[in-house]
Amino acid sequence: MAARQHTQFAYRAQKEMGVWDAPPTSAALALDKPASEVRALKYSPNGKYLAWATAAEVRVMDAQTQAVVATIARAGVLDVRFSPKGTYVVTWERFSKPADGEASPNLSIWDAKTGALCGAFVHKSFGEDAIQWTDDEKYCAKLVAGEVRFYAPEALDQPALVLRVDGMSSFSVSPGRSPSVAVFVPERGSKPALLRMYTVGSFTRPTANKTFFKAENVEFYWHRLGTNLLVLTQTDVDNSGRSYYGESSLYFMAAAGNFDCRVVLDREGPIHDVAWNPDEKEFAVVYGYMPAKAALFNHRAEPVLDLGTAPRNLVRFNPHGRVLALAGLGNLAGAIDLWDRKSKSKICTIDAHGASLCAWAPDGRYLMAATLSPRLRVDNGIRIWHYTGAM
Repeated sequence: MAARQHTQFAYRAQKEMGVWDAPPTSAALALDKPASEVRALKYSPNGKYLAWATAAEVRVMDAQTQAVVATIARAGVLDVRFSPKGTYVVTWERFSKPADGEASPNLSIWDAKTGALCGAFVHKSFGEDAIQWTDDEKYCAKLVAGEVRFYAPEALDQPALVLRVDGMSSFSVSPGRSPSVAVFVPERGSKPALLRMYTVGSFTRPTANKTFFKAENVEFYWHRLGTNLLVLTQTDVDNSGRSYYGESSLYFMAAAGNFDCRVVLDREGPIHDVAWNPDEKEFAVVYGYMPAKAALFNHRAEPVLDLGTAPRNLVRFNPHGRVLALAGLGNLAGAIDLWDRKSKSKICTIDAHGASLCAWAPDGRYLMAATLSPRLRVDNGIRIWHYTGAM
């Protein structure tokens, strides 16, 4: 029998940070904690490294041994991220531009093992989509002046590839062995919004096109293989006046360009959350006015399982796709329903009142819910349950 996967979690508070072995052991790990406030804390996607930023520097730690492998002497870092394999660390400082000069680079890419600077850019804001990577780390990409520039991480001074689409406002690079890039052009006047997909490195002709109205911005949800994409379109205002959240719609697109459609939802109201099953070509959607409905759809965007109606606004599959969590967090009561995908039955309901975050452990056995500041400034902390409902 294979050994159970070792997992851990890290947290940061106003005056401290900590790292714990995750259940079933649940013990704090000894490490050389920084004396000053930790501004950012992030694991690499493969769990090998943990990085944190203070006002004076960034440190990269081996998550298994708790040994610091690199120290980056960069002051003022507010956020830190890793490339998909953990080879590179991305840091961001607040953008500032002197009145009499050019802005200094504030988004930097570093070698995670050595702390050596690979390159730097000017970037006003930072988020999950600021720098996007292909899974093999061959390219990292960023949006600059209406074009997507792809850089080889060993040569960040000049882009290796450039994709230009007039009016583009956002883009998304797919996971998978043969990455695609999706670009979005919002609607203007009588012209509909446009979404195009290209194979990375082949920009002469798009592999897929889709036009739609009532789309001022979008969210991209790729299947983990990069073969299919869900596009959640949104407007800031609902012209009918029925919704405070604006209008939203969901579209399904195959990266190969051989299938696309609007996902037909049988309940009016906003789309609260969307998630792919990581192990199957199916996805879950939580939608409609409260109490919202949840349902599973297959790879042809056809409904295959009704998950009921309840005050829920978040959906998460565990990493193996066997258990599905349906949660009502934030301004909802905090109940979390756990469903067994194979038997199509509800396992249990967990009371996570006050929680604003919900996440599965990498082994798929444990679910964490956290009450975080500044949304709530009392009762902050975490709770962890086994998927059977036992705390």
